[in-house]
Amino acid sequence: MAIKLADIRFHYSDRPEHTVLNIPSWSLSSGDQVLVHGPSGGGKSTLLGLLSGLLTPNDGSLTVLGQSLNSLNDRQRDQFRAAHIGYVFQQFNLMPYLNAIDNVLLATRFSVRKNTNTIKEEIKTLFQGLNIPENEWNRPIRHLSIGQQQRIAIARALINKPQILIADEPTSSLDQSNRDAFMQLLMPMVTKNQMTLLFVSHDQSLSNYFTNIQSLNDFNHIQGQE
Repeated sequence: MAIKLADIRFHYSDRPEHTVLNIPSWSLSSGDQVLVHGPSGGGKSTLLGLLSGLLTPNDGSLTVLGQSLNSLNDRQRDQFRAAHIGYVFQQFNLMPYLNAIDNVLLATRFSVRKNTNTIKEEIKTLFQGLNIPENEWNRPIRHLSIGQQQRIAIARALINKPQILIADEPTSSLDQSNRDAFMQLLMPMVTKNQMTLLFVSHDQSLSNYFTNIQSLNDFNHIQGQE
């Protein structure tokens, strides 16, 4: 089992009366590729924050790859995330003044792997697999096209060889052409690397890329707060 949630409840500390997540039971098997859809503000990013260890539940148990995240401290959760979970962010979250290689290196900050030269060779191999031209590798991100930034964001998510890949609305700001290009890059890489993919979006037109499609409202039992 890749992910297992039981009796999860979560609210933000500044709004304790507002329950964002109330999930009696939900799980994903290893190798699943699932699209979870729901309206903006419906708790999708909060769910991903819990699964990646950036947030902790108020109640319930949260197990990822057999590890109870509830039992880890902040540093241990950082290390677990770096070792096992890749993350593609909504706005890619690339550092505009760093080049492509250094942006991907940032993802290894909490990794136990210390050999920077070896990691750089792996980055270059990823770039080649994603068809990123070599003359783009050392250019600041701000000078690259959206298409190249997409590829670098994918490389950063893959560099630590994660078992789970989380994608948080990464196509929401893209036009249809760039959205389709992104998906056509991402999905084969997920399959090739035998990863579990959790992709959240409000865009149900992405459904044709997935066989497992779920609505957050089906397992997040919130009443009167839609």
